[in-house]
Amino acid sequence: MADKPVKDYDKFMLRFPDGMRDAIADRAKENGRSMNSEIIQILEDTLRIESGDLGMAVHSTQRQLMQAHQQIMELSATLQNLMHLDAINKKPK
Repeated sequence: MADKPVKDYDKFMLRFPDGMRDAIADRAKENGRSMNSEIIQILEDTLRIESGDLGMAVHSTQRQLMQAHQQIMELSATLQNLMHLDAINKKPK
């Protein structure tokens, strides 16, 4: 998207049903994207699937799964560290 100034892109106003804006914002945060980028990604994935370009849709899903796996591994390491610190703090002195 960076190949032309933002003002030159097509703009489209829309109304979200209750709760959808928050759901998109949460998903965007989880994926490290802006809401606009997240919406574009959702639309691109949907259009690829509908056009039969499943390879790109699968690749996108794999990338998202890899990101989720990395986040889980980081959380697991943090939890292990916290459990270790808790065990050290509970030892009698």
